[in-house]
Amino acid sequence: MSVDQIEQQIQQLPATELIRLAQWFRSFLASKPGTSAGAEADWQEPPELVAELDRRLAEFTANPGIAVPFEPDYFENLKRQLADERTQKASAR
Repeated sequence: MSVDQIEQQIQQLPATELIRLAQWFRSFLASKPGTSAGAEADWQEPPELVAELDRRLAEFTANPGIAVPFEPDYFENLKRQLADERTQKASAR
């Protein structure tokens, strides 16, 4: 399965499953040697940020209907913007 196919499948997941996937993937990356996620395991977010994220997650968990889905072309636009920035940085060298 290609990355593009995986992206398409992920885009079809409901919000609660996306949260589950994100949590699993972060743990997965942290367990892999040589990944930045493993190095970030020592990083501690400020307590006020953790509290805000916990509040938002609790709010979403209580009412998943508040989620705003991505536009269908969101990821394609994001990829294009990143590619444009990389091109600009490369040409500035």
